[in-house]
Amino acid sequence: MRNHVTVLIAGLLILTPSMAMAAVCKLENATFRPKYAAEHFEIRSSRVDGVPGFGVTVRKTNETFRFRVDADRGTGAGTITSVPDAAGQDPRIRTNYQLLDGKGLKTTPAGEVGHVSFLDLGRAFVDSRMRTSRNVEPYTSPPSGLWHVTDCRLK
Repeated sequence: MRNHVTVLIAGLLILTPSMAMAAVCKLENATFRPKYAAEHFEIRSSRVDGVPGFGVTVRKTNETFRFRVDADRGTGAGTITSVPDAAGQDPRIRTNYQLLDGKGLKTTPAGEVGHVSFLDLGRAFVDSRMRTSRNVEPYTSPPSGLWHVTDCRLK
């Protein structure tokens, strides 16, 4: 019995680091979901005419908000700023983020990205929704915090 437990523990120690590695991807090909409430929100990154952008989808309301992505090439820190939709409406959302690699360490936009961490994304969405409506429903404002790469699209 003792040998079986030892073999099981050794196997877990060998497999755990490989299972714990997050998916990594170039920023413009990545799809992110938040650590919590992943089924409710998604960010698809892209690059249009050389300019990086994010599309934040809120599944409950079937809305997609477009953002311009500004990044410091040296640190991977930056800002996302909403852009007007097809109807010309701008939700005026702006927040800071930090790009992280698969291990959760800081990275640069040119490097492989495993996570993105938002400082005030949730608060910025709530503020935007409060400007248009006093009723902010659950799962209509994406959370702040850590978002993981869940898909890496090929060009």
